[in-house]
Amino acid sequence: MSVRADVETLRNIPIFSECEAVHLQLLAFSAVRQNFAAGDFVIRQGNTGMAAFLVLSGETRLSSIETGPLGSAGPGALLGEVAMIGDRPYSVTATAVEPVSTARIDRDLFMRVAREFPEFGTAVFGILASRLDGVMGELDVARQKFEKARSFKSI
Repeated sequence: MSVRADVETLRNIPIFSECEAVHLQLLAFSAVRQNFAAGDFVIRQGNTGMAAFLVLSGETRLSSIETGPLGSAGPGALLGEVAMIGDRPYSVTATAVEPVSTARIDRDLFMRVAREFPEFGTAVFGILASRLDGVMGELDVARQKFEKARSFKSI
């Protein structure tokens, strides 16, 4: 894949949708190509998110220790971006089900672009804040439903 194609793929990922092309070019150009064989872990739940992986080709199976299979991710998916940005553990495992090619975006690279180009960081963190706000709203709705529900003791 060319840097131009990688930039377009990154632009289709929600957290990068508001970013300028020049910043995405820096990420795409500096990302390290990494290949995985079938059965290899691309990311593993619980490991610290030192990088995010843009899937360029192949298919991965997503799973969680708590819930089991979650689905799959193929070309155009970005795996582990929130863990990478937040320096947190990955929340899922992604296992290659066939040979997978990725562009690995290391945390140091991402943070360097965010420091040197504050408008990039502002765009990404603004989208993440919006996503968090949406999740908080959903949790508030669930909390309200629990508060209105009858107690199990009364059943």
